[in-house]
Amino acid sequence: MAPLKPGRAKAFESSMASEIEAAMQREWQSVKGTPLQQGAADRRILFAAIAQGILRYLQAHADDISTTTEDGDGNHAHELSFSVDTGEGVIGP
Repeated sequence: MAPLKPGRAKAFESSMASEIEAAMQREWQSVKGTPLQQGAADRRILFAAIAQGILRYLQAHADDISTTTEDGDGNHAHELSFSVDTGEGVIGP
């Protein structure tokens, strides 16, 4: 499994940050009725930072995320596991 890619301002493609940017563009267009055109560089910095923070937080707290379900025969556990490509190296399993 490939590590999740939060994105960096200078390495934005195919990342969580690029998905956040795309969602921002769609929401802006939907609400304002016009494409969002200004501030792209600043948004990329902001969205990359948000994505990095989210994925680092989830990685650090993976044990706190319950993925266990109970069936008729008792507990059936599922494990959440992922790695994060920080652009400076991969963290996690």
